[in-house]
Amino acid sequence: MLSGYQTEEELIQNMVDAGCGETTVADVLACLKQGQKKKGLLLLQGQRETLLDGIHADQSCIEYLDTVLSGIRKGDT
Repeated sequence: MLSGYQTEEELIQNMVDAGCGETTVADVLACLKQGQKKKGLLLLQGQRETLLDGIHADQSCIEYLDTVLSGIRKGDT
């Protein structure tokens, strides 16, 4: 059921550390316990995509901030 993990607790902790909410953790565990590995993997892939979308949004904000900083610095000369 939990291939690659010694205990259910270890799997739960890793999902929590990865930013999964209680619902996602419970849903993934239920899928694995019911032998629906592919469905559980899809749920985790969704979590990954959500995290990656957040990174991309932050990256965009950093780029805009760099533009503002550059513009202000050019005005100092």
